[in-house]
Amino acid sequence: MKESASGGRRSKKQVLILGAGFAGLYTALHLDKLLGKDSPAEITLVDRNHFHLFTPLLHEVASGVLHPGLVMTPIRRMLRRSRIRFLRARVDGIDLNRRQVQMCCVVKPYDILVIALGSVTNFYGLESMRKRALEVKTVSDAERLRCHVINRFEAATRERDAERRRKLLTFTVVGGGCTGVEVVTELREFLLHLRAEQYDLIPVEEVRTILVELQDRVLPQMDRTLSQAALERMEELGIEVLLNTGVRDWTEEGLIFTDGRPPLSTDTVVWSAGVRAHPVVAALPLEKDPSGRIVVDAHLRVPTMPNVYVLGDAAHAEHPQTGKVYPPTAQVAYRQAPVAAANIAADLLGGPLHVFDFTYIGDLVSLGRLSGVADPFGTRLRGLPAWAMWKFYYLLQLIGWQNRLRVALNWLLALLFPTHSAISFECAPECAGELCL
Repeated sequence: MKESASGGRRSKKQVLILGAGFAGLYTALHLDKLLGKDSPAEITLVDRNHFHLFTPLLHEVASGVLHPGLVMTPIRRMLRRSRIRFLRARVDGIDLNRRQVQMCCVVKPYDILVIALGSVTNFYGLESMRKRALEVKTVSDAERLRCHVINRFEAATRERDAERRRKLLTFTVVGGGCTGVEVVTELREFLLHLRAEQYDLIPVEEVRTILVELQDRVLPQMDRTLSQAALERMEELGIEVLLNTGVRDWTEEGLIFTDGRPPLSTDTVVWSAGVRAHPVVAALPLEKDPSGRIVVDAHLRVPTMPNVYVLGDAAHAEHPQTGKVYPPTAQVAYRQAPVAAANIAADLLGGPLHVFDFTYIGDLVSLGRLSGVADPFGTRLRGLPAWAMWKFYYLLQLIGWQNRLRVALNWLLALLFPTHSAISFECAPECAGELCL
């Protein structure tokens, strides 16, 4: 179905925002406020989900520290006091020449387009990883990982073959960036709590947790002292870290490495080794960087198409003074939103354009219970201060005081009763890969 270019809806300019992540959602909200009641445009926000996902806390959903509902906020509830129209649909393609977007159920025309579709996991052509590896990008991914871990323990309790048992109890994370490090430390603590609470007959030394990183250190974007602090923390937790090690394949023999070391027999691989452009973004005939992100100007617009804005993970944006490329993080996406909204308002109402000139705060990385590393504004924090800053920063980023209070209470419970998460989740058992009913 194609929406008509005539009629009441087309009497106003059409602003179409693709993606309700940090960039897309907050651009819509800021723009609605700027345009006011007598808006010359209709704003339509499109997303395949009916909720906004707070991705920085997904690893805590996987461990059971947070309930899935705490990281999902219904989009329509957030928009109920606005004039924004929400359309739940999958974006299949963009026709820049005809100024229309193909969705699963409708072809939607636009006058101004905002592309904020995020990114997808980059498996670098490894088909075995694409088919078998676990991820932590959605709530379903987080719940699947937790269920998978519990089922590995269940299988290990009845496994008599020592080699097969070792394989079941070896948990591997590939990728030593911020996401990979947060996932592996949270996973390690969950494994230890789960074993202590329910599977204490399994010796703790049999439960292996391994992080594989291609570069010579974890958290390569941070200062080396913080990378070393993170490494020491992981070793303290009992995590084995393989540096300068790439993954070539995952076969029945195990993980095959690029450096020729023996295969690693493991039944669990969590892939956190990078992202690539969303397929719809990748298909657009626009200038892109090597990672597939669309190059934008200082106003967050496509240079050759000033009515097209690109934000978040989909955008290759550079600092106007230093030329340094902004990283694809939630922090950057959140800060791009008011600038994009102001520029769209300037296009519609007249006025000067704003430059996206944001000083990156730095990285905040949690390392499990009461530990972390952070480099806010060039300073270097480790341990409890970094952990507290991580908690405080993301608590403030959550939507609504009610949600913040609920998350804070969950964090307090996790501190007081660290094993509660290990008994708070039920999932279907498995027998040799089949559901055991």
